[in-house]
Amino acid sequence: MRFKPKQYSLGKLRVVLVPEERESVTIRAMVGTGSREETDKEAGSAHFLEHFVFKGTKKFPGMYDINEAVESVGGAFNAYTGQNEMGFWVKMDKSHVALATQIVGQMVTEPILPPEHFDKERGTIIEELNMYEDRPNSKAAEECEKLLFGKTNMGRPIVGTVESLKAMTVVNLRKYFEKWFTGDNIIVGVVGDYGTDKEILALIEKEFAPLLKDKRVLPEKDKFAWNDQDRPRVKLVSRKVEQAAVCLAFRGITMTDERRFALELLNIIYGDGMMSRLMKEVREERGWAYAIGSGADAFTDVGMLMVGAGLPKGKLGEAMKLIEEISFGLAGANKWAIKEEELATAKDCFKGRFALDFDKPEEVLGLALEDTLFRDRIYTPEEMLEAIEAVSLKDVLSLAEEIFKRENLSAAIVADYEKLNFEL
Repeated sequence: MRFKPKQYSLGKLRVVLVPEERESVTIRAMVGTGSREETDKEAGSAHFLEHFVFKGTKKFPGMYDINEAVESVGGAFNAYTGQNEMGFWVKMDKSHVALATQIVGQMVTEPILPPEHFDKERGTIIEELNMYEDRPNSKAAEECEKLLFGKTNMGRPIVGTVESLKAMTVVNLRKYFEKWFTGDNIIVGVVGDYGTDKEILALIEKEFAPLLKDKRVLPEKDKFAWNDQDRPRVKLVSRKVEQAAVCLAFRGITMTDERRFALELLNIIYGDGMMSRLMKEVREERGWAYAIGSGADAFTDVGMLMVGAGLPKGKLGEAMKLIEEISFGLAGANKWAIKEEELATAKDCFKGRFALDFDKPEEVLGLALEDTLFRDRIYTPEEMLEAIEAVSLKDVLSLAEEIFKRENLSAAIVADYEKLNFEL
């Protein structure tokens, strides 16, 4: 695979360049902060900022100026907020690389945060929160994370709460911005046909100038530690719905754990894809679900393996029992135990998906930025594929045994029940 990222330092600002022969260029800034770097009173600040920086900057002061600048040349843009990081990106025809660089630079260095638009944006975000609240699967996932992470910064909804949003002010947002959007906490990435390194670095030096000699000191970041748990944690949210929305989560491993490649393969076998155990047994063999799947999520100090499913009310107990049997049986000696041939198939699946991901410039850039921000080095495709190939059946079984324990399980169910007629 052609993947030759280049790393540079412009003062305090780190830059990752990924040259590719294509007609587009994507500029992305990744900020090492997210919802977990908020107090309870600040809850939702990072996500609010993600929205609000688009409402005006020093060089794009109008409410629609950024939107018009991007769409007038047929570009695309977006942003996201997670627990650990935030991201802002613009993708344009390569002839507009200077404009793309300027827009991203403005969002992370000189947002106006206009007070006159604050209440309108607050209303938009509260409606976003209401939207998630009304979706049974989103509600189940939110409640499951609360059970899993407890009353910690990791257990709070990224979007915040109605109370914290109503109490939020522009001054609060500015304080959060000044605290975390520092030169040593932001990485700028570029992928595509951006010209020469010298040319793009000169553009970045110009448009991100306030960060190059930033004298602000980055605060200590949130640290998570598991609390004691000796049995499954279960929550039922009673609603008049036709289908039970279920979310299960197991305590996982961190993003720097050397076993992360074993986890990738374990997840493929378990619930990630049409040939996974959960999909074949729950959906295909029994017809108990249209959608069911698993996903692994990892952070600097914690991780989780989560299952989401929509299950029939009348067979919820049976379906949950089957999911339990599969989960706890993967490392056992019964019919659910992972076999050598399944591991080989999972490796081929990973390699194929990996190759397809490298056809997407945003995926390539995201991988390089995540490695730089959280792992202090960029892993090459060859290194990752070698690590996947080196995973043994013993490695996967050992990890499954560690993760799939009853005392590691949290489950949230949104369903038309007054109480559950089964136990986990």
